Amino acid sequence: MTTCLESTALRSLTLLGNECDRLALLDFKKRITADPLDVMSSWNHSIHFCSWVGVSCHRSTKRVLMLNLESQKLVGSIPPSVGNLTYLTGIKLGANNFHGEIPPEMGRLQSLQYLNLSYNSFRGVIPTNLSQCTQLKMLDLQDNRIKGSIPNQLSSLLNLKCLLLYGNSLIETIPPWIGNFSSLRFLYLGSNNLQGSIPNELGHITGLVEFIVEMNNLSGMVPSSIYNVSSIQIFSVAVNQLHGELPPNLGTMLPDLVEFYCNENKFTGNIPLSLSNASRLQILEFSVNGLSGTVPGESFGGFGT
Repeated sequence: MTTCLESTALRSLTLLGNECDRLALLDFKKRITADPLDVMSSWNHSIHFCSWVGVSCHRSTKRVLMLNLESQKLVGSIPPSVGNLTYLTGIKLGANNFHGEIPPEMGRLQSLQYLNLSYNSFRGVIPTNLSQCTQLKMLDLQDNRIKGSIPNQLSSLLNLKCLLLYGNSLIETIPPWIGNFSSLRFLYLGSNNLQGSIPNELGHITGLVEFIVEMNNLSGMVPSSIYNVSSIQIFSVAVNQLHGELPPNLGTMLPDLVEFYCNENKFTGNIPLSLSNASRLQILEFSVNGLSGTVPGESFGGFGT
């Protein structure tokens, strides 16, 4: 049974937490330098912060759970005080014009499950402190100006379902430990400056649906383990320096295949006849390689040799 003293203490802690959240949100608002849709006008003292546009709170505790300001044409940066919103489960700021660096204080958000900062102008590196956000299911940093390597510290994010780093300036190699992300469904590493070979360990992700490493500087052969991930629907290794032959039984190894891109590499050998077994296949792109033969069955959009 909770005593009056304990109730008062709990209430004080709740009020303190609420005030901490309110101040962090106001600090966030201060960093907004352009708001053409006037979405931040509700962020004022006459309305409780749980009713501010883009803010969602827990029904009883009134702690902030979600910050969702996607596609609002906002210009600004993220303050370090975002790390004080310790109950956050989601930050969705995609498709705006945020700039500056991603604050390392985000690593304090240990309940965070969704982080979407895609289609902005963030610079700097991926903060290693994000490794502390071990509940993350989605890490979406696509189409920014992020540089450096993929930090090894992120190997702790074992609950990831989506790792979306497409369209940045990432360098060095694809980390083999991504193969430990057994829940991963979407892996977008394309359009960066990654080099080296594709790790064999990625073939351990048995539920992978979309595998996109196109437009890098990857070399070597595609590991046979990747072709054995039968759940893959979209497969793109296009525009790299990869070589070797495609498996003759590719169509039966990847029965759910919808789109396959290996164009602008150094592949040789025959186009697999087994592709006629991939009944869902819609797009094949083989152009600018050393492949020979014809596509069996129907003509698929995007195909060329």
